[in-house]
Amino acid sequence: MTSLNDEPAGRVRSIGEFFALARAMELDAATRYTETSRQLRAQGATELAAVFEGLAETELGHIRQVDQWQDHEGDGASAHLPWSIPDTFDASPAEMAGTKLLTPYQALASAVRHEQRSFAFWTYVAAHAVSEDVKDAAERMALEELEHVSLLRRERRKAFHAGRLAGQQAGEATVTLAGLAVIERRVAELIEAELPSVPDIEMRSALGVAARESSAKLEELYAVEPAEFSVAALPDERTHDISACAEYLAEAYLRLAERTQNPRVLGVIQDLAKVAIFRLGTLRTEEASDLT
Repeated sequence: MTSLNDEPAGRVRSIGEFFALARAMELDAATRYTETSRQLRAQGATELAAVFEGLAETELGHIRQVDQWQDHEGDGASAHLPWSIPDTFDASPAEMAGTKLLTPYQALASAVRHEQRSFAFWTYVAAHAVSEDVKDAAERMALEELEHVSLLRRERRKAFHAGRLAGQQAGEATVTLAGLAVIERRVAELIEAELPSVPDIEMRSALGVAARESSAKLEELYAVEPAEFSVAALPDERTHDISACAEYLAEAYLRLAERTQNPRVLGVIQDLAKVAIFRLGTLRTEEASDLT
């Protein structure tokens, strides 16, 4: 079970504070998912936008349940939050929408982790409650979060099988160092093609040179280490997107660095990862500047 990033800032002292926290947390989730969906739809990622719209609607349903529960308890009076609600998410809406390789499965997996952290939060509140009514309410909320986890896991499994089938149909396979070298060359070509239209030509030109150098290092290493690695192939439809290619390479290098037992491969891959992470950050900064 995923644990909390940070423990709650204090104890919940009344049932009014409990309902204030419960509503605020569900509203925060609905707001985050709605904003993520909005950003994805603006980018044309309609399938992913629909996933987050569904998550937002689910959270709005949870708010209605909390409101009905509060009315039933006869505690309609609003109370102030005792402290700021905890951050139970993997990333901000901008970070979620900013990735070019996010899949419905990954989106749902992130939602599952959010609900697991919410469960951990309410379990903590129950364990440190100052009154029985708060303890009972927090335990009930924890059970509600477990139910949410179960439902989301079911949707996550569906997305996993759908994604695996799509991958099989697209010829998904593991990659070699030579395969990564091809993608590095592709990045260099895409960067060079855009040079006349970018303000900071020197920086972009340097990124292109670095991509070709990375490609050469990978080919040199592949000559002595031709093994395949368990990293999913870059989708064909993403090979014309510089940011998608850059993100894919950064993720691939980090995974290879975690898994390889070969010291020589590890040294080269770690160096390439640093270059790839810097490149990805630079490209994302440029994209953010274009939107302002």
